[in-house]
Amino acid sequence: MRAVAYIDLGVLEENYRMIRARVPQGVKILCVVKADAYGHGAVQISRRLEENNVNYLGVATVDEGVELRQAGIRSPILVMGGILPWDSGGPFYEYDLALVIHNAGMIEKLKEGFSRSGKRLKVHIKVDTGMGRLGFRPEEMSQIVRTIKEMPHIEIEGCMSHFSSSEVRDEYGLDQIRTFERSLQMMNEEGAIPKIAHMANSGAITNYPEGYFDMIRVGISLYGSHPARELGMKLPVRQVMRFVSRVALVREFPPGSALSYGGTFITSGKTRIAYIPVGYADGYPRALSNRGFVLIKDKKCSIVGRVCMDWFLADITGLHDVAPGDEVTLLGHEGGLTITADEIAEYAGTIPYEILCKISKRVMRVYV
Repeated sequence: MRAVAYIDLGVLEENYRMIRARVPQGVKILCVVKADAYGHGAVQISRRLEENNVNYLGVATVDEGVELRQAGIRSPILVMGGILPWDSGGPFYEYDLALVIHNAGMIEKLKEGFSRSGKRLKVHIKVDTGMGRLGFRPEEMSQIVRTIKEMPHIEIEGCMSHFSSSEVRDEYGLDQIRTFERSLQMMNEEGAIPKIAHMANSGAITNYPEGYFDMIRVGISLYGSHPARELGMKLPVRQVMRFVSRVALVREFPPGSALSYGGTFITSGKTRIAYIPVGYADGYPRALSNRGFVLIKDKKCSIVGRVCMDWFLADITGLHDVAPGDEVTLLGHEGGLTITADEIAEYAGTIPYEILCKISKRVMRVYV
């Protein structure tokens, strides 16, 4: 096999339990499994979380929710992306999916599918408290609640919002909490008291305990990364995924040799190079060209030259026992060393969310 992503479900469970112990008893947890559980495999991840009595699962699209239901997942599922103009409302009723409502156009769509099923649909109303993305403005809440209350097939189960920058604690974030509290009060005044108010995400677990309300939504921290690297000291979760390949070829080059596309790396002396059959088609960032490192034989080996679609090169000068077939760790632990998605993201100039989500289907997932 060219490359394998080992998904440690035991570590996932440890991370979940650590987060569970962090929040007060009675506060529910929604685990975010959208985007195929950030590249980890939504069905397998959801099954293990269900075994641990997760309160809610969060997906982005109706198709993601349907996939979980068809796989036998019975836990409550919230479709956080809502219903799109071209979607049918039918699957929400058919598969018992709760829905986030974030704009007025969605409300009429919710009538679709009701006549066939006769079921009530649970919804969570989203408030834009300062994120500037999805959600109703606080001043719209009273009218929206009145409109929904006139629809007997809809049950207002929750109300939610989203932090703009939960990775830092500042006055803007605190003001978002206050705005959300005012929105909840407006709902109460209209006689629509939500059973579940939720706002806190992974960063807010440590930075905004005032934002826990009835439920927190944990995503990236569940998988062992953080919205900001410094949060790792406050919530020491472990990397769930270990992404590995093997050395396919070893070559030696004299000084002055240009390696890979564009000759961006020139050897300064006699250099030994390992060829690894992984590239950006596998989700390994091209931005790691001449940056970052991998682990071979419990040693850090620098990436040299440009990362190609299917290959990259690592400098193994000084490691004379490296041979074809030897394991290469791209992400995760080896011996006493670890490469985290946070570190790779820093080298690549992006965020760990993107690093994990982009590991492609070409990489086999193995669950341990």
